[in-house]
Amino acid sequence: MRNAHYFFVDQLDVFVANLTGRGYSRTHSEEEGSACICYSKAISNAIIKDYSFNEKESTIIPLRVGVRYRLIHNGKSLSGLSKKLKTLNTLYRHTLPGWKTKREASAKTRKKRADAVATFLLRHGELIDCFKYQADDRLTEGNHSFNLEIASTPSEQAICLEFIKALVDAYAPHRIRRARREPDKPSQQRNGWIKRYAEMHKRKGWSPLEISKRIQRELREGTWNERSRLQYNLAQNTICRIAGLKLHSYPHPLAMN
Repeated sequence: MRNAHYFFVDQLDVFVANLTGRGYSRTHSEEEGSACICYSKAISNAIIKDYSFNEKESTIIPLRVGVRYRLIHNGKSLSGLSKKLKTLNTLYRHTLPGWKTKREASAKTRKKRADAVATFLLRHGELIDCFKYQADDRLTEGNHSFNLEIASTPSEQAICLEFIKALVDAYAPHRIRRARREPDKPSQQRNGWIKRYAEMHKRKGWSPLEISKRIQRELREGTWNERSRLQYNLAQNTICRIAGLKLHSYPHPLAMN
């Protein structure tokens, strides 16, 4: 990031001790032709955060400190964390009550997935703090555009916004509306019907060959779906693969005579 966000500190020794205790390493750099002291740290292997101040002005009270950010690997690491958090959010939301097409999950499963989200937020708490608005105070890091200063390119900004969306979802999962899933595609409806039909007739003692032939005829005539009258010309091997049947697991009834 080229631009820096500035804030002021009254006690430099306390501020530096705090950075050192949090694992920031000290280096020397040059900014705008002046020698500066910089404290840097890689946070969650996703963002490098730098605190810097003018070495000659270190005795001035209050001291102006600049904050800069750099996304590691052009934001790929942060994007990976976003995807992981989104997955955890989705898994937890699926255990919340109110789904019309999902079986209600047990309290143990719901707690386990909630703990997984909480563990992620705790583990990456320092990274999350970089995106939080602190306060409109010159003694803090927060200002109105604090979150937007992490990115330096449009692609990096898109990655940051995705991470912020995942954070909002994680902190307020109950506020996301849960509704019915989207209607299955015709092929999904067809495959579901094939599996149910095969399972039902398998319990009746039908052989895989008899089941596949019957399904094949129903698909060709379109009688399996009275609303759309869709017709499919599927081979018996394909039908057996969808239904989980082994076509040659049983001999044909005529071959036994």
